[in-house]
Amino acid sequence: MVSVLSLICLLSLFSCTGKNTDLPAQFPAELPAGEAAIPKMPPVEYGQLPRAILQSGENPLWFELGEDGPALIPSPDEASLTPYIPWPLAQRIAGILAREDRLFLGINREGFLAFAPWAGSADGSEGVTPATNAGIALYQADMGRYWKDYSVDTLFIYGQTPAALLYRDDYFIDTNLPPPSPQVWGLQAAAGTRAGGLEELDIPAFRDLPPEEGWDLEDLREGPDDAWYYRAVKKAGTGRGIGYFHTAALSAPGTQSSPGALQNASQPRPLEQAPDLLRQVLEKMIPSKLSASPEAPGIAAVVSPEFTSLRYYADDSVLGNTQNDILIFPGFYQTEYPVSPENSGGYVKKPLALVISPSGKGFIGINRNGLTEIQELSLPALPAGFVYTGLGVMSGSPGEKFPRTVLASWEEQDGWNVGAAGFVLVGLRE
Repeated sequence: MVSVLSLICLLSLFSCTGKNTDLPAQFPAELPAGEAAIPKMPPVEYGQLPRAILQSGENPLWFELGEDGPALIPSPDEASLTPYIPWPLAQRIAGILAREDRLFLGINREGFLAFAPWAGSADGSEGVTPATNAGIALYQADMGRYWKDYSVDTLFIYGQTPAALLYRDDYFIDTNLPPPSPQVWGLQAAAGTRAGGLEELDIPAFRDLPPEEGWDLEDLREGPDDAWYYRAVKKAGTGRGIGYFHTAALSAPGTQSSPGALQNASQPRPLEQAPDLLRQVLEKMIPSKLSASPEAPGIAAVVSPEFTSLRYYADDSVLGNTQNDILIFPGFYQTEYPVSPENSGGYVKKPLALVISPSGKGFIGINRNGLTEIQELSLPALPAGFVYTGLGVMSGSPGEKFPRTVLASWEEQDGWNVGAAGFVLVGLRE
């Protein structure tokens, strides 16, 4: 039994490949009459049932990435002895996306993990239908048979679809593989989609750079001006070379740009551009002594359902000077976040901002009745050589003891190389 933060196994996390669509034995084949409003099993999404339902609590629930998907482990100290390999080639969490009440993890060389809240089933009490096994449904969209040869460059939201841009890494390995085709994959929740929820995306901005003609998109960035900048390398055929492009929206054709424009797009946004609550947390965090190396400047890498991709923020001491040693502070922000207060059966909405150092120490900001409260926060400690790399927050169901769950990605690092990697879930009290 996992203490406090419990796991209700619906499909085995240790043996399931994530593609099994048979109903587990715990699920009735059909709902009893009169209970249709409260489902007895999580929905089939991304072409499959969830691998597990996770329930948040104050003790951490650790997962490492393995050959068959995420595996439950006691702690990162007991993660598998994964050989160190360069980060573009490693099985690691390449990034986190948020949309409405969901989180999406892009797994390098593999596919997506999706986390969706589930209200659970009724307890059968007369006149009430509270959730008895509510939690977070974990889905795995595995495309390793194709993604294993390519690296994830950028995660972004296209329309309402979580998307990943793949490229062929030529710096750490020499292959004879063609550039990836398709270049972009999207994750669709609707049942019946190809490859367990993954499908090819046709991006108008990239149509003039077909991989069939040798083009490989190696870098895509959303700049501080909200426009998109990207670099494409022609690796085969005639006229080999590098092209630089930009577009106001990926749904529109791209136009030629310059290396300088791409470099400027790589600069973090100033703190003044951050939403007010996030800015206050960043001002508290960036010069903080909570950092593992207080003398090093920091850049916050913030996930939000209101952002199309990961956004970077930094103070004036870092802007224009990102060639030195930089600490990356994972963060999360949401303007209106649903929480279940005590003595209330419904939700209220409060802004939330959370930023941590690579060691897991940081600050959380919440707006209560028009007043901002900022407090210190510490995620579970990591072993030496491990760091936190990304952050997300999910809401639970009304009445849950822990109405919010923090999800943080972690990995074992040695310079450019990555060993073990995974994520942790822990409940967050009000």
